[in-house]
Amino acid sequence: MNYASKKIAEAIFIVNRHSKAAIDPRYLYQLKKAAIEKLIQEGHAKKLGLQFSNNPKKSYQHSNLLIDCHGFLFHLPPQKQDMKDLPHLGIMQPIKTTNQVRMSLSHAKSTLENYTGVKPDPLKKSAFYENASPYFR
Repeated sequence: MNYASKKIAEAIFIVNRHSKAAIDPRYLYQLKKAAIEKLIQEGHAKKLGLQFSNNPKKSYQHSNLLIDCHGFLFHLPPQKQDMKDLPHLGIMQPIKTTNQVRMSLSHAKSTLENYTGVKPDPLKKSAFYENASPYFR
């Protein structure tokens, strides 16, 4: 097991957990996707198959790609080739984490930024502030 890739997987886990409650999670999901794709390219993560999503888009059922990295399971939108090559695993089961990870969100973000080279756009404001009243700006 590669120690560095395990730390990256832990950082993805932290970023993913925080993105679910974030006001504007786009950057966090961008970091997650870039890191997982790089781990797959390097052979530290593996695509397991497809699962039906628990949140259908516009009442249409769609699938998510299930990825394993050092015992952490993540979901990403599948590519067209994934739909052709990977088996469909059926209904998405809740992911039970037995991994205890202690890492701050800022440390996880900086770890993934250093690993992937993805940086936040300093000129781009979050959607929350763009649509907020002038009181919040």
